[in-house]
Formats: sequence, structure tokens, C-alpha cells
Amino acid sequence: MATGVKAKVLVKAAPRALSRAQVVHFYGVTQGPGPSTEFFRDLKGVDGIAAVEPLECGGLICWISRVPEADFARDLVKNMQDLDWLAAVSTRHQEAVSAIARAADILPARFGLEFSNDLSLRSHIDTRRAALKADFQRLQGRQEWGVKVFALPAAPLPKKKFRTGKEYLQAKSALSRPASCPPDPPLSEFAEALESIADRIAEGGKFASARRDLEFHKVLLLKRSDRSKLEALIRNFSRKWKGQKRVECTGPWPPFSFVTQTESPAL
Repeated sequence: MATGVKAKVLVKAAPRALSRAQVVHFYGVTQGPGPSTEFFRDLKGVDGIAAVEPLECGGLICWISRVPEADFARDLVKNMQDLDWLAAVSTRHQEAVSAIARAADILPARFGLEFSNDLSLRSHIDTRRAALKADFQRLQGRQEWGVKVFALPAAPLPKKKFRTGKEYLQAKSALSRPASCPPDPPLSEFAEALESIADRIAEGGKFASARRDLEFHKVLLLKRSDRSKLEALIRNFSRKWKGQKRVECTGPWPPFSFVTQTESPAL
């Protein structure tokens, strides 16, 4: 009798494990076949477990992972308050997008764009087909670069222990540059030089804007063929500003800042 009871328990538990609810996490869309799945043999999805896979969407290829509904839909807002969790999953999202971008032009999706199923994603793509076509034409062969200029010497945080993250952020805010800083002629010259080689320029993110020593932060959309022009420009101004300013250039990245954005779908 005891053996029979155990067998019943196992039979009931198995379907529950197999029926784990999932949603479709969206990384971005490419034209044509794109890279083969062999390209992603060792690449893990946004949750660190799921595969990155292609999904045909009316002539376009959407790149997705099938991830737990609880983590990425039902509890997503709460999970995003956990900075460690958010850092891990957003980094994996960007790694997946960057991997695809090395093999094909991709219109990257921002982190947190989830769909209830394949049909929901295909419907979303259908409604945006005209905008996607325009973005592909505008962004083909182009990459995103981040450019920052820091004053030297760097402004250090006070040497004290912070009891909470809030105290740390308040200390950083106290070191932030005044909003009424007058225009800096050398920076204006630098901005004009960047505009002469870039297709488009956008404001940089707000994350680093609290630093007092940050004087300039822009994001560039640049043709791949113009990379050498950017590198030469950065070298030139770095020499000119030696000991006065530090230029930081990061990239290339998929064009996250220049894709036409859309509202998140209702799951």
C-alpha cells in the first residue's frame, strides 16, 4: 500500500513540473534568415537558462527566449526593484542582442518587452511593419557609440561609510554639476566635430549624469565605415586635452537609442 501511495504522489507532481507557465522574451528583429542557431550554441538567454532562438514573423526573424512567466511577467515590476537581479538579466539581454548584431543588422528591443505567446509577438510585429521597415533602412550598416568627457582631476566621493544605498546616492547628488553651467567652448568644438561624422546624436543616459566631473555625454549613430574617423577624432581631442579632460568612448553597440520605440504589449 505504501508503494501505491508514493506512485500516486509522483504521478501528480510530474504534470505540475511540466506545465510551468512561460512567456516570450523579445531581443529584437532581423531581416532574412540571420545567423544560424549554431551561432548561439553557448549563448544563454535572459534568465541564464533558456536558449536564444529565431521565430519567423512574416518575412522577418524575431529573436526570443521562452522564460518563466512568474519572473518576467507577473512579478517583473517587483523583480526590477532588486538591483542585483536587474543587473544580471539586463546584462544577459544586451549580450544576446550584441551577439546577434555581430552576424546581422538587428533592431534591438529594450529589456522587459514580453509577450504571452508566439501569436502575440507576430501580431505586434504586423502592426509595426511599416515602422520596422523604415528603421531597417535608416539603421542599416550603422552602430551606436557612447562618448563622455570628464574633467580632470576626477571629483572623488567623500571618504565615509554609507549606511544605505540612499545615503550613497545623496552623496553623489551633492557632487553633481550645477544645471546652470555656462557652455564650454572646447566642448562645443568637440560636439561640432562629432556632428560632422555622425548620422545622429542623442543625449546620453541619466545614470552617469550625477557625476560632477562629467562634462559631456552623448550617444552617436555612426556608419561602420566611419569608425576610423571617430577613433581619430577621439585621439586628437585626448591629446589636446591631456591633463585637463578625459575622453571615454564605448562601443560599438546595436542601435538601442535610435530604434523607434513602442509601448509594451499587454500580456
